[in-house]
Amino acid sequence: MPTRARAAVLVLAGLTLAACGNVHPGAAAVVDDQTISMKTLDTTAEAYCALALASATSQGATLPSNAEVRRQTVTTLVSLVVARKLAKEEGVTPKPAEYELTADQEDQVAKSFSKAKNLDEIKKLFEQGQELSSIAVALAEKSTGQARTQENISQLAAAGQAEITKAFKDNDVEFAPRFGLSNKTAKTIASTGSLSVAPTDLGEDKPDELPKAQRCD
Repeated sequence: MPTRARAAVLVLAGLTLAACGNVHPGAAAVVDDQTISMKTLDTTAEAYCALALASATSQGATLPSNAEVRRQTVTTLVSLVVARKLAKEEGVTPKPAEYELTADQEDQVAKSFSKAKNLDEIKKLFEQGQELSSIAVALAEKSTGQARTQENISQLAAAGQAEITKAFKDNDVEFAPRFGLSNKTAKTIASTGSLSVAPTDLGEDKPDELPKAQRCD
C-alpha cells in the first residue's frame, strides 16, 4: 500500500463527527444545502471496509464493526465537504497533484486490492483521504504560522482536522440520527442514536442478512 495512501487511511480514521439532527429521508447527512445520500454512503462504506480490512490484516488489528465503519464513512464524506469550503475561504485549496494517486500508486493499489470489484471506489477513497490531509495541514499552517516539516506534520494535520470539525456547526451539518453521534461531545451517544431506530440501521444485527454494501467482512 502506498505510503501517502496509508497516511490517508489514518486521516480518514482520525476525523471525528460533531453533529446530528433531522435530515431528509434517504439522506445520511446534510451540509448546508448539500445532501449526502444513503446510496453514496453505502458505496463509500464498502470501499472503506476494504481499506479497513487491509489495514487490520497488515497491523494484526481487529476489524472495526460495520457500525463503526459507517460512522467513519459518513464522517469522511461530511468532513470533505466542509474542508473544501474552508480551504476555499482561506485560500488554501490544494492542487490535484497534491492528493491524486500517481500512476505508480494506482498500480500498487490495484495489486493490493486485486480481487476487489470496487477498485475505482477504493482509489477514490484514497484520494479523498489525501485531499483531507492536504487541506488539514494547509489550514493549520495558516492558522499557526508554522511551515510543515517531517517533525510537525502530524501535529499540523491534527490541528487542521480540529478546525474542520469545529466548522461543522457553521456549515449547518446534520447527520441522520441512526449514527448515534452528538454535536456536543463529538462522541457516540448510543449504538443507534435514537430509541426509535433499530440496530439493523447500522448493520449491528444479523450482518449476514444485510446487503453486501452494508457489511464489512
